[in-house]
Amino acid sequence: MSEDLAVVMDAAGTILRMYRVAKDMVRGIMLEKVITWELIMEKEGRALVVPQIDPMTVISLSPDDHIASIIKGRERFVEISCSSSPMSKEDALSILYGSKVKVRELHEVYQAVKARCPDKYLTTGMIVDEDLREITHVLSTGGTPFPGLRDVLQSLELQGADVYVASGDSMISLVNLKDLGFDLSRIYPISSPRRKQEIVVALKRRYRRVIMVGDGLNDLYALLAADLGVLTVQQDTRPALKLREAADKIIMDIQELPEIVRSSV
Repeated sequence: MSEDLAVVMDAAGTILRMYRVAKDMVRGIMLEKVITWELIMEKEGRALVVPQIDPMTVISLSPDDHIASIIKGRERFVEISCSSSPMSKEDALSILYGSKVKVRELHEVYQAVKARCPDKYLTTGMIVDEDLREITHVLSTGGTPFPGLRDVLQSLELQGADVYVASGDSMISLVNLKDLGFDLSRIYPISSPRRKQEIVVALKRRYRRVIMVGDGLNDLYALLAADLGVLTVQQDTRPALKLREAADKIIMDIQELPEIVRSSV
């Protein structure tokens, strides 16, 4: 294995074009093309909980069951992906156990995404609120690889780069990246913004140069920590100003990445 160059890539919005649907449980309305991070950051005490459970298991449950039925006995598969302020897994589980939200709500958002996206990259999750002690949003996300992604990966490997993925998504969906040529041993699932930063910092101890590629605010710390931070706006052409300022390079298409990497070493 080369110890010269590592490229760390976010998944959702960076290598996968995403389609997200959330249901606002307070207002009872569906929200399309949402940005999960923005929903979480609306107030302190919110966290995105991602069950690393096959979505089909969720679909198989009775719609009249409470959300707690999904996690009971599967607690070890439940993780906090990101939060607006520190929240323990135990506290998040306590909120889920006591929630009055039913499985039918997850079925609804899952079916809305499935109608638009292939099964491979589908995930579900819940946003919990520490003050309300309740689920404020249920959501589902689906994705398709951006065109040319396999060629990008092959080009990076020919340049001697070890390619990693640091994503807030569950391994249940990320495991399908192996079909595109990604090494599953180099995939970090359920990575919070700080966890992504930690991954980059740890890799910098092993590699001469570490490049981070991301598209959202949850990649901000990792972009700043990397030797070279690359912001891709292929999913969202209007990223926050702080993201643009944090990036060393901005690209419109993931297929631009190999040349950026080549010219930076």
